[in-house]
Amino acid sequence: MVKHFLQGDSASMSWGYQFKSATMLGPTIDDDGAIDEVTATEALMHFLQVPWKVIFATIPPRRYGGGWVAFVVALAEIGIVTFVV
Repeated sequence: MVKHFLQGDSASMSWGYQFKSATMLGPTIDDDGAIDEVTATEALMHFLQVPWKVIFATIPPRRYGGGWVAFVVALAEIGIVTFVV
């Protein structure tokens, strides 16, 4: 199983960390501790996805309001994207 270099516990993730995680491109570490470098294809796909990642990073962490705030904001953002498409 491959882990992202900055992967943390999503329940304790801060709002600022969500934006940092959405915009950073970094290597991955496998179970043996070996670092897998980023390929050109992974970098290209990351940069194409950054706007979407940043938009959805505006969803607050689940610890606010017992997860209901995150649910409502996520549902609203999905509705807005659906309307635009």
